[in-house]
Amino acid sequence: MRVTSATIITPCLDAEALVRRTAETIMAQTAVRAGRVRLQYLVCDGGSRDGTLDVVREVCGDAADVRSARDAGMYDALASGLRRAEGDVIAYLNAGDVYDPAALDVVADVLETGSSRWVTGRVVVQDAAGTVLLDALPFRYRRELLAKALYGTRWLPFFVQQESTFFARSLLPHVDLDALSRFRLAGDAFLWSSLARFEDLTVVDARLGAFTVHPGQKSEDRGGYRRELRMAGGAPSIPDLARALAERALWHAPASARRRWAPPLRPRSAPDVARAPSGPGPRS
Repeated sequence: MRVTSATIITPCLDAEALVRRTAETIMAQTAVRAGRVRLQYLVCDGGSRDGTLDVVREVCGDAADVRSARDAGMYDALASGLRRAEGDVIAYLNAGDVYDPAALDVVADVLETGSSRWVTGRVVVQDAAGTVLLDALPFRYRRELLAKALYGTRWLPFFVQQESTFFARSLLPHVDLDALSRFRLAGDAFLWSSLARFEDLTVVDARLGAFTVHPGQKSEDRGGYRRELRMAGGAPSIPDLARALAERALWHAPASARRRWAPPLRPRSAPDVARAPSGPGPRS
């Protein structure tokens, strides 16, 4: 496929203190600045009462499609954005989180080879000052285990980092957006489960995005997240759980062995970065 456009969605509410850095990294994409990719940036605001919308307009001008209306939560807002998505490639980025400047170039490189329609990059976690706390290369994500939403559970506690994950719009019809809108915490797992029924998730050795740690974020509710995972993937079978345990053991194998079993892609646009220890990577 040829990638000429991208849709990035930011669902937010009262995010004045966080949304600037997010919008700036989206506007700074090298693929957009060079004219390689046309950007559709959808800001799906839940009716903010602070200066969130003013900040977005200051940073993006007319480049962002900003809509503000009361919604039922983050994934309801995301679903509304996905219904309007027009880009060849789609992703979403929450307020406070960031993209690497070359993210869309790297993703376009991969998708244009035709080898994958769904990619994720290195697991990168940073603090509010931008100091990198973790930079790790994931091993691999099995389709059947993603479809059962077993990543992020006690069986296989390695999440897909949403901030580093992009997929082709051709996969979007496989996602039940009405069902997605009913999630409060684990909508990402439902999205991955839906995509995994039709496509493998490809790991690329590049920084695409970063999760930013800040107080009060919904990701702190690990228990609530895990309770929603059953909604996302359904009840796993005994063979599913056995495969999850076997895969969990492989994630802890030496990095050299993991690279032999599942070598990551290294796209031509991926910038060189200082490598942290190549661990499995926790929740982003």
